Amino acid sequence: MRVFLDTNILLDVLLNRPAFVADSEAVILRCEAVGAEMYVAWHGLATAYYLLKRGRTEQQALSEVDKILAWARVAGGTDQDARRARHLGFDDFEDSLQAVSAESCGAAWIVTRNTADFSKSNVPALTPAGFLKQVPAP
Repeated sequence: MRVFLDTNILLDVLLNRPAFVADSEAVILRCEAVGAEMYVAWHGLATAYYLLKRGRTEQQALSEVDKILAWARVAGGTDQDARRARHLGFDDFEDSLQAVSAESCGAAWIVTRNTADFSKSNVPALTPAGFLKQVPAP
């Protein structure tokens, strides 16, 4: 099973966002427990690096990126993917890039805190709580 993590899930954990970190971290731990492959978008990794670099050295930020790469795969994007995302009719272009990335890696779900943002996605979106209900612990 492949699970695509919206950048907000990744950032919840990396930035230790108090209101969201527990659920987002639980998704990652559940994926590990059931052997699901986790994917993040190529541009999401860049966003994470950019935000991690604030208040950290270059080496510290890159060390955090290395930690992400130890447990997540990166869903790449092509010129064709970006052009397709541009014409999907999402309200937010970044969300359409996420949706196309999830589709390109064959994800079963997009895990996000903002499921309404993915109503036009070909890959169904679940909240962290919804994912945890959908994928029981082994």
